[in-house]
Amino acid sequence: MDDDNETRAKTAEEAGAVLDEARVFDDSPEKEQRAELAATIATLKGDLEAQTKARDALLAKCSLTMERARQLTDEHIDRLHRYNDIKDAGQMLFGKLAELKGKTVKGIYKEYSVNIED
Repeated sequence: MDDDNETRAKTAEEAGAVLDEARVFDDSPEKEQRAELAATIATLKGDLEAQTKARDALLAKCSLTMERARQLTDEHIDRLHRYNDIKDAGQMLFGKLAELKGKTVKGIYKEYSVNIED
């Protein structure tokens, strides 16, 4: 049993020595990196607060609540989805028409006076 206790004591001393070395290296670049990260986080939190205040001021100026602003945004997104679905259907129809007529899609767009950029 004495040998086990001595081994444990030596292991504990070695572990302590490793911890002491780690503390010595605590002034290493890693500590500086942690400090820089902490400063960056603090800056970002400040930016977020400033942007939140600016947003709230704009909403107050427009007499909008956050709930109403979100509702308007959701409605706009829904309209964009519907527009894209309709546009996709139209492009498929032009593609099918071009195939049936043996023309290019670009030619069909021209034939129907549709801007290809639309």
